[in-house]
Amino acid sequence: MALVTGTPLGTITSQEDLYLEVGPSIYFQDATAAPLFNPDGDGFYWGLSGTTSYPVYDVGCPTNMSLADNLTVNDVLCDTVGVKSTIQQRNFVEFTFDLQSFFPFDNLRHILKGSAVTETAPTQKFGLGTVNNSLYYMVYAPKVYDTDVGDYVWIHLNRCQFVDPWTINMSFGTPWTATGIKLRAFADTNKPETQKFGMFGRADVSVIT
Repeated sequence: MALVTGTPLGTITSQEDLYLEVGPSIYFQDATAAPLFNPDGDGFYWGLSGTTSYPVYDVGCPTNMSLADNLTVNDVLCDTVGVKSTIQQRNFVEFTFDLQSFFPFDNLRHILKGSAVTETAPTQKFGLGTVNNSLYYMVYAPKVYDTDVGDYVWIHLNRCQFVDPWTINMSFGTPWTATGIKLRAFADTNKPETQKFGMFGRADVSVIT
């Protein structure tokens, strides 16, 4: 019989006393580049590899970071008993953050939905015109939680856009900060159903054997 503590019978999976702190790094790349598909041989799409044609961009000094899910949720309501179930469909997943690093322009112009950078020494310029709605990115966000042995977690999102208006705050005595940055992951119908939006991963040699 169960212990007097009320512990359930059978196999129990306990939480680890391991806690993540500070945000992950965020990298993005044109989604038409090939991800590092299946590096572990188990069918998961994740990782980025930069090339001259498809460079990887690093988001510098993000603050107020969060990752949020967006669902359509509708209850199954029966007049005889009330709510019997809930139907849920995932619409998108998105990173939200503020940005304090504005250079180089090659990175910033993607985040602000600008045009390609033109360089005529000693100047660089990019335009703010019509938004390119056909441009999508892959996103890779790793976080090392044990630097001694290199254990880390990561998030990979398949098909993302920078969405919503941004605001650049320029207050006296504080760094310029672009707020309202949203990097939204839409469904990628070329990926398996279980990975349409992306995936979570963990590498930890002391636990995963």
